[in-house]
Amino acid sequence: MRIGFDARMITHPGIGRYISCLLPEMVKFAPKDKFVLFGDPERLVDIAASGNVSVRRWTAPVYSFREQLFGLFPAKGLDILHVPHFNIPLFFKGKMVVTIHDLIYLLFPGSVPSPLAKRYASFMIASCMKKAVGIIAVSENTRKDLERIYGKARSGKISVVHEASGRSFRLMEDKTKEADVKCRYRLSDRTILYVGSIKPHKNIETLIKAFRLLKDWGVPHQLVICGRWDKKEDRLRAEMSDGLIKYLGEVPAEDLVVLYNMADVLLHPSLYEGFGLTVLEAMRCGTPVVTTDTSSLPEVAGKAAFTVPPLNVEQMADTVYNVLVNEELRKGMVEEGFRQEAKFSWERAARETLDVYREVHGEKA
Repeated sequence: MRIGFDARMITHPGIGRYISCLLPEMVKFAPKDKFVLFGDPERLVDIAASGNVSVRRWTAPVYSFREQLFGLFPAKGLDILHVPHFNIPLFFKGKMVVTIHDLIYLLFPGSVPSPLAKRYASFMIASCMKKAVGIIAVSENTRKDLERIYGKARSGKISVVHEASGRSFRLMEDKTKEADVKCRYRLSDRTILYVGSIKPHKNIETLIKAFRLLKDWGVPHQLVICGRWDKKEDRLRAEMSDGLIKYLGEVPAEDLVVLYNMADVLLHPSLYEGFGLTVLEAMRCGTPVVTTDTSSLPEVAGKAAFTVPPLNVEQMADTVYNVLVNEELRKGMVEEGFRQEAKFSWERAARETLDVYREVHGEKA
């Protein structure tokens, strides 16, 4: 097959991780297929080093009118085009596979910058459901959301392919790196960690309330928050000004690995996740996880994490407290976390994605 892949978003958080982890594995497992990557060649150098990969420069901004201009997305000669987000080229005439990560823009209007953006997302996702010959959902929960909103008539074209944590996330024994990160970010010895964007659906207000309750109960920890800030949550900045809560912004991947290893627990209080990748990242680093019982999070966390109702501040705080004070419980969660995380891999995701290509192309897997 000659497979096209829109790789423009490779440096974006979330979807960029999906592209950078999935593509190398697919290229490795399908040496007889040809991959044509559309994006910035300078950002695709490592993947393009494989003999079955070529890159076509295409840097039209995501969500722009320019990306919809037919002539800028060469359709000729492709058997399959994979678009890893809902911003599909509407005038593409060939077979197209689209990955839908979540339906946050439809289910949580506060997560989009404007009503116009919500209408755009709604139109584009509906177009994906109509035009694509294959839809990849990253979780069973996303598949169910698609069926609930767009009906089960198109459910036959939906395949669930789970994501996974990256290999860079691991247990670390080098205490010098931990000391360096503590010093540079001015962190305390005991931390509770949150990793993810600061957006309304991420439920950061409840996170802060639960942490304040833990402080009232005498917990000595500092809350460390890592992720991209959304201006819609500016009202929360005042809650982070006393030194007990440390907002680090977006941190380099190598520092994030250390932060996971340092933390006594990851608290992930999200109202909705298409997959919940940080849960697996923490588990791979040997960090116990407390998350919520909503959307895809129980599917990803399995029995390895405690799940709580997302708006129950006291139950969230009580669960975290039990993890912090019970060493045997924490050890058991770490071991169970390793087993749960091992169920997911990018190798498996790559093989299953290639199976989707072959099915829609009419080849036998």
